[in-house]
Amino acid sequence: MGAVSVKPQSTPTQTEDRVARLERLDRTIRAASAQRTLYSGVLASKLGLHQTDLECLFIITLGEKVTPGRLAQETGLTSGAITGVVDRIERAGYIRRVRDTNDRRRLFLEPVADRIEEIRAINRRAFHSWMRELARYSERDLDVLLEFAEKNYLAAVNATIKLRREVREDGAAAGRGISGT
Repeated sequence: MGAVSVKPQSTPTQTEDRVARLERLDRTIRAASAQRTLYSGVLASKLGLHQTDLECLFIITLGEKVTPGRLAQETGLTSGAITGVVDRIERAGYIRRVRDTNDRRRLFLEPVADRIEEIRAINRRAFHSWMRELARYSERDLDVLLEFAEKNYLAAVNATIKLRREVREDGAAAGRGISGT
């Protein structure tokens, strides 16, 4: 099965205007994001995890001293849902709960290094060609791409926070019997 084309139906010309190029960039980023989401689902299945568990595990591995509360805050999941997620990830052997030595009430979610390396090895195989492509760029180009990726990530985080707030407000309004129309 071939990849979905993210290019416009007509062949782009030298005169493709800025708006069209920005729209094409947006389509391509969204297509890549969708494909990574699909990849994540398959990887989670291969690891015996739910996709949400894998995404939460990813957040845990990116942070330092991640607590269940912080994980709930970053994902928007309830504390009850986070408990289930953490239980499943721990049972699968990818994290361990570690008590804070300064405050025994506080709990950190610590990745199990050798298990995380197993996931990274799978990803390295899967994305080897992507890394070869990135290696073709100059240091200056990589700086631009990195800046773009960081800004893209922050925009996605902010959009998620805003949408989550709207959903809560819509739910509260519905609970009060207020119509959105």
